[in-house]
Amino acid sequence: MVHVEVDTAAIRGNLERLRAWLPRRVALMLVVKEDAYGHGLVPVARAVRDLVDWFGVAWVSEARALRRAGIAAPVFLMIPPVGTELVQAVREGFHLPLGDLGMVEEIEAAARRAGKQALVHIEVDTGMGRFGLLPEEAELAWQKLDRRRVEVVGLYSHLSSASGHTLEDLHFTRAQVWWFRKFLEEWEHRGIEVPWRHLANSAAVLAFDEATAPPLNMVRIGTAAYGYPEGPGQPPVELVPAARVWTHVAAVRNLPRSWPVGYARQYVTPAPQRVAILAAGYGDGLRPELRRVFIREQEAPLLGKLGMDTVAADVSHVERVQRGDRAVLFGPGISYPDWICPVLVPVLLSSPRRWHHEAPT
Repeated sequence: MVHVEVDTAAIRGNLERLRAWLPRRVALMLVVKEDAYGHGLVPVARAVRDLVDWFGVAWVSEARALRRAGIAAPVFLMIPPVGTELVQAVREGFHLPLGDLGMVEEIEAAARRAGKQALVHIEVDTGMGRFGLLPEEAELAWQKLDRRRVEVVGLYSHLSSASGHTLEDLHFTRAQVWWFRKFLEEWEHRGIEVPWRHLANSAAVLAFDEATAPPLNMVRIGTAAYGYPEGPGQPPVELVPAARVWTHVAAVRNLPRSWPVGYARQYVTPAPQRVAILAAGYGDGLRPELRRVFIREQEAPLLGKLGMDTVAADVSHVERVQRGDRAVLFGPGISYPDWICPVLVPVLLSSPRRWHHEAPT
């Protein structure tokens, strides 16, 4: 079993430092999709509502949860809803992405049924290749949209490689930023004014100043707010992980040389080895990419194949390990070398959580 504590004060502190780093004219959208990356949608939103201009969610149900919690800030749906949910999203005043050219007629029809003008952000695909319109399609959509039914309140794009560390990632990200800025400037020169222009994610906010320069005036921050830096270099502001995640040592074994550990014998001891068996596995959201934990404040590599509710750790070098010791998976002071979301979020979503607000000392 995995245990999770979320410190909402850490999220506030991260956002305060990110706010100070951003140009003052730039609005901040906090991305709280998938239950705030597993940190808890409503507790997080309530804790930071005064620091945030917008909220970004994936689903209509998340947007409604924010409204029920008394959150009045604009809410942007990052996944285009379909069917009756699209009509409901228009009726309830949520901001919508234009995910493909075929959505033009669909959104207009939804606005007619809702009896309300749809609030739309056109996504310009500059190299993500998921939702969005190619620049020439965006031009066509602008011409086709019925302004009686649809108000275009935003233009945005999505960076695919801003968190990458290679020179190719760096060049591609800069090319995406350049292309989108050029697109915005061309529309601006033609007298097309759209209130919100947004591109930067967490990694771009931390590493690419041009992604927040005019005419861009909003950013979408997710992982950085929760304390997990992304991007090609050291972050310019301190980011403190908000979630402390741990399980317990359920057994401590002294195994001889050449002894298999776990299913399929994927690991065999190269020498006599002390192994801690931890009470967590893929049933708790653990992923094979998680390769270490911390026991008694020392790094303990994980061994062998991940089980449903167990995994083994090498504690040969850790003194006095015993049953009941904590094995920390994530938390303050623990860095993770790669993109953390695919490893962290499933654990948080699978585990019981407690929230607290510790004021900084």
